[in-house]
Amino acid sequence: MKKILLALAFAAVSIPVASQASQSNGISYNYVQLDYANISQSGHDFVADGGILSGSYSFADHYQVFGSYSDLRSDTDRYPLGFDNYTYTTKSTDKPWTLGVGYFTALSDRADWVTQLSYTRDRYTHRVCLDDYGCDRFHNRFNMWSVNTGVMGHITDKLIGNAYIGYSNGGKGVMGNVFGDFGLMYAFNTTWAVEGGVRLDNNSAETFTLGVRASF
Repeated sequence: MKKILLALAFAAVSIPVASQASQSNGISYNYVQLDYANISQSGHDFVADGGILSGSYSFADHYQVFGSYSDLRSDTDRYPLGFDNYTYTTKSTDKPWTLGVGYFTALSDRADWVTQLSYTRDRYTHRVCLDDYGCDRFHNRFNMWSVNTGVMGHITDKLIGNAYIGYSNGGKGVMGNVFGDFGLMYAFNTTWAVEGGVRLDNNSAETFTLGVRASF
């Protein structure tokens, strides 16, 4: 919870700083992006890592549609059973996809206020294998809705940062979650940029991303 309070404080400080000028800041919402993602939990072992392919397209001056597809996998864990040297192994995969819409408006000549609403279909598979007996797979599907809002703006002419606060929830088996989402992007030119981010969830999950973006 302390992390979420820090996220709220950061966003609150960003608003007056960002709102000291006016219009046309040159922030692009048209891009394709490929990220490496690493998900862990505070005080616990590594959870999963993998790739995320995402994109966004802006229309009607103040709106965007966006989406993503992720392929995340855990390490293979091995557990001895204590007899006949048998072990069983477990491995998990998570392949969620997301679709959403957003609204953005200029706070200044260097920053936008951004609000986004998205739907995620989460597909989770857990595989358990026992020596000499084969493997079983257990599948789960979750539906989630998320809303987030915050500031995106130029820190320098080539460096852009964002600070969002959000909430997600879903159907049966999905708990409500408050999160903070922070990112930095450095543009080499009008097309290519490198970017990284961190998402801090109320359930202690931490998602770190690093990737490349092509804007158009």
